[in-house]
Amino acid sequence: MVKRVVLLIIILFLGTYSVYSIEELEVKSKIREVCIYPDSALVIRSSFLKLKGGSYKVIFSNIIPEIDENSLKVTIRGENIKLYGAQLKKDYLEDVPSDKIKQLKEEIQELENQIRVLQNTKNLLLEEKNFLDSIRLFSNQQIPKDLVTKMPSIKDLEDTVNFLHTKLKDNYTQVMDCDIKIRDLSNKIDTLTRELSQISTPQSKLKRSIVVELDVLKGEDFELDVSYLVKGASWQPIYDARANFEKSQVELVSYGLVRQRTGEDWDDVELSLSTAKPSIGGRMPDVSSWFIRPSQPKPQYKERRELKSNFLQGITFERDKDHMEGESVDWDYAETKEKGIAVVYKLPRRVTVKSDGSEHKLAISSQILTVNFEYSTYPKVTPFAYLSSRLKNSKNLQLLSGRVNIFLEGDFVGTSSLDNIGAEEEFDLYLGVDENVKVRRELLERKVDDILIAGIPSPNRRVTFKYKIAIENYKGRKIKVNFFEAMPVSEDERIKVKIEKVSLQPKEKDWKDRKGIWRWEVELEPKQKQEIFYNFTIEHPKDIIIDL
Repeated sequence: MVKRVVLLIIILFLGTYSVYSIEELEVKSKIREVCIYPDSALVIRSSFLKLKGGSYKVIFSNIIPEIDENSLKVTIRGENIKLYGAQLKKDYLEDVPSDKIKQLKEEIQELENQIRVLQNTKNLLLEEKNFLDSIRLFSNQQIPKDLVTKMPSIKDLEDTVNFLHTKLKDNYTQVMDCDIKIRDLSNKIDTLTRELSQISTPQSKLKRSIVVELDVLKGEDFELDVSYLVKGASWQPIYDARANFEKSQVELVSYGLVRQRTGEDWDDVELSLSTAKPSIGGRMPDVSSWFIRPSQPKPQYKERRELKSNFLQGITFERDKDHMEGESVDWDYAETKEKGIAVVYKLPRRVTVKSDGSEHKLAISSQILTVNFEYSTYPKVTPFAYLSSRLKNSKNLQLLSGRVNIFLEGDFVGTSSLDNIGAEEEFDLYLGVDENVKVRRELLERKVDDILIAGIPSPNRRVTFKYKIAIENYKGRKIKVNFFEAMPVSEDERIKVKIEKVSLQPKEKDWKDRKGIWRWEVELEPKQKQEIFYNFTIEHPKDIIIDL
């Protein structure tokens, strides 16, 4: 329903005046389109109008979420319209819940009446106790007097004692029961009184609206859009990687995991997912000097020991019951557009996203990539071999960092991770642990030698290590394995390290400029086993304690 209010502005000039009419229209609107960023969302709200010539203030009312006023934008789809601007208007309305106040007052009054009844009962009980105390006092005085002249019967004594005991006990119990009930009722009154005090004060209710000022030069139908940035919405990428060994292919499907708690539902809207982050400032931080100062001792924290590998992207694998099936699903994928420094994925279908924080998994893209599968292992940290693949991303498709659900030959085998990948960039994708490739690292010998010079103990100590690494292929085909080992590297001139014997020279030393990281590359036929032996010695002063 359209609400119309006419404002008359009288302009006085040199004794003459003119009348300028501005008509206010409170219009119905609907959220038509939403673009979700990783930490916010841009909401586009539309209204279809049919106006005749004149000046108007078009009001989009009932704007629920807190919006960023700097992001407010107005778009008009129509001709003969002149736009002057838009602003966010906030009104605070007093809302006093009179029915609730009346109910609380009645409840308090009823509880106070109950307390009065209990207090009267308690007063009667106290008078009864005073009477019983007077009888007990009289008995204490009279019975000794009677003992001088005559002996009371045993029955009279028992009756007197029993009477006083029963009556006093009942009286005490009833008084205590009254006190407990009064205390409970008083607590209830205190609670209701606090609630009444809170709601008796007029409550300020915030009402937001967007006011657009415009002139219609010629009557026509047009569409008016307002857009604004809101918090409480986010999306993150998630991937399914389906490996096919026979075809040497990996199908990589991208999804957007969408959530929102903005306070208003998005019903049947066009949805886009953007990699932009408008909440982050667009200006580079100031460049400051780097001053070297004496270091201060840092508190020591006990770290949890976990199996981690910097070389294998620190991957951990676990079962995910929600992704145990690897069947293909028919999806309509998003249209990808590059806008400046961001990539926007426009979904092909309209969707509904409720403002309850629930997850919505929406398909973005799918690409089938040809790969050469190989294995990587770092036996010093983990005894597993990880299936890996070298891939090249498609053109004009940016991949954000996120979780990857791994399917091998249709079976879910675990999860991996993906870093930020640019268009046409090559990257490694790890596809989980293969139990049919066995890896074992074994310490064969550790010998400590306190050096003697002419029978005199030297201040130095030499420690010799001998290791064996074994790799076995239990697959039904030939495989290639890259395995890594961290050789000791001294950072102190007093500590000498010497690599003495290596049964198989590595493919690469100081892999990717990481000191002491050796990489071997071996190919194994089915049922074939490869063993590598190496020795090294570490010599250091005895008064230095090192971790080995």
